Formats: sequence, C-alpha cells, structure tokens
Amino acid sequence: ISMFLSQNDKMLSTHRSHAHYLAKGGNLERMIYEFHGAQEGCSSGMGGSMHLIDKNCGFEGATAIVGNTIPIANGVALSQKLSNKDNITVVCLGEGATEEGVFYESLNLASLKKLPIIFFVENNRYSVYSPLNVRQHNERSITGIAEAHGIRTFSGDGNKAEEVIDVCKLATEHVRKKYQPCLIELSTYRCLEHCGPNRDDNLNYRPKKDQPFYHLLAENDTSYYVAYVSEQNLIPDDSGDPIEHPEVS
Repeated sequence: ISMFLSQNDKMLSTHRSHAHYLAKGGNLERMIYEFHGAQEGCSSGMGGSMHLIDKNCGFEGATAIVGNTIPIANGVALSQKLSNKDNITVVCLGEGATEEGVFYESLNLASLKKLPIIFFVENNRYSVYSPLNVRQHNERSITGIAEAHGIRTFSGDGNKAEEVIDVCKLATEHVRKKYQPCLIELSTYRCLEHCGPNRDDNLNYRPKKDQPFYHLLAENDTSYYVAYVSEQNLIPDDSGDPIEHPEVS
C-alpha cells in the first residue's frame, strides 16, 4: 500500500511492524540501531523492536498492545481532516485485533466523522496458536462488520502481488476522492512459527493437511513476488535508482 502513499501520508502499525516501517520509507540502519537500544535509532533507542516511530517518513508509531494503534490512527486522521490536509492515514492490524472492542468503536467514529483512514487488515487465520474457528463465529465477516458501519470495503488474496496492488490502489483512490474511510482485508496464511524464522509443525495446532500448502508458500513466495514486480517495473534497475511511486489522481 505504501506504493500509493506520499511521505506526508501517515501509517501506524502493530508490534510486528518492521516491514510496514521500511515500506513507508523508514531507514533500515536506524531500525537496526533501534533494536539495540541505541540513540541513533528511529525511536532514539527508547522503543526497541516493538515500538518503532519515525515522523521523518510519516510512520506515526507501533505498539505491542493488540488493537492499541487503531484509535490513535483515528486521531491522526481527524487531525488531518481538521487541518484541511489532503493526506490519508493507514493503520495496519491483524484479524485478531478485530475482536477488540476498540475496533468497533473506531469504525463507528471513522464513519461518523468521515475520516480519511484505511483500516488495513492482514488475516492470517491465527492469533498466537488459536485458529479462527475457536475465536469467531463461522458466519462472522470482517468486511461485513465494516459495511454495517457504512464503510466501503476491499478484499483480496494477500499472497498474490497483483491482487494486493490493485486492491490498495482502489482503496487509496476511494479515500482521497471521497474523503471517507475504508477497510481492506487481505487473506493470507502464517507460513512459519508464531515468533521466529522456523517451522512449528511439532506443536500440532495446525491441520497436517495444511502443511504442504504453507511450506510451499514460505519457499516460493519470494521468487514469485520478485518475478511479478520485475515484470511490472516496480523495483529498481541495476542503476540503483529508487522506486518511483505512481501518482494517484
């Protein structure tokens, strides 16, 4: 989604925010400094891995409390609206955060005040070791909840780059043109363990029949994405020139 954001647009995220921070234009070196608690870090060494903030690139913060940045993002979007700024706010969250009461409250306020905000939901079907079916009713719909609050929704396969790009383009155009909130839900799957770079099949919290799927997803996704974005001229060439973000009218 950062392809369609300017430096003056804002983003907030969860405690798993490293990729979001870098995508928004964050500095890799400053992020690593932050991991080590160094003053040169993007949060001056005060936040560590889970509490990144860098106003230089419009990354307004990340916290370790589930759902905590959702209402903060509403406040950022309200500030943009009151300041008559032509900018938008994106808040990244997992499907687990949609089970928090503050999610419903924030949807309601965003709809009521017509805030320029995108609720960006990454649904990987698991919260720690709990699958959806033990946490949510099987007819519960995240997009349906947003629509019940009068909020436009967009959805797609989070494992397909072309779908993600199309959905994000439509969503950002909607917020900029209508100056109203929207929600994106991207379906994906946890490829590796809950915390760390390894497999956790030995914990047996996921069906064995799913193992070939998410093993293949973990092994092949990188080459697939690289091939796609190369074909679409979305990555730098050999000259090392930075990616040019497309203009959104």
